[in-house]
Amino acid sequence: MAEENFYGSLKQYVVPEGTIVRCGERKHCFYPVSSEELSDAESMLHRRFPDELRCFYLEVGYGYLGYDDPDFANQMMRPKEIAKLKLGLDFYGNMFQEDLEYYTSDCVFPFFDLGGEADYLVIQLEGDYMGSILYCGRPIASNFDEFVGKMCKETDYFIGKQLT
Repeated sequence: MAEENFYGSLKQYVVPEGTIVRCGERKHCFYPVSSEELSDAESMLHRRFPDELRCFYLEVGYGYLGYDDPDFANQMMRPKEIAKLKLGLDFYGNMFQEDLEYYTSDCVFPFFDLGGEADYLVIQLEGDYMGSILYCGRPIASNFDEFVGKMCKETDYFIGKQLT
């Protein structure tokens, strides 16, 4: 579980409800997620979201983690969008069959949109890398909080680099 201080540093980037902010002028930009919104998404999936992700949503919200990177969207997806992706609803059902099968499987939990077509980071839900964050099938962080910390320092830390 994340330390309050860690997520506390990100709370300064939460946009108060009813406020208009130009997110591109900030390193991060988040929008609150209510417990009802999270519960609705979990009901759609008939499963709870991973604990660290749930905590992040309720403490910080969804939005842009590293919005200052012009090459990637870096969007922590809204809970309902994750549910739609996991269920193959709306335009998510139009992705390549192999991608759709991967993101809808019980082995992974997509949560982060890099902005490309079917380009999502996932939480591994079982196996050797359980709890790890994966990019293109390889681990880039051992857990969600480590991923958030690394993204706060360097938003493209995992692109084109070999991680150990």
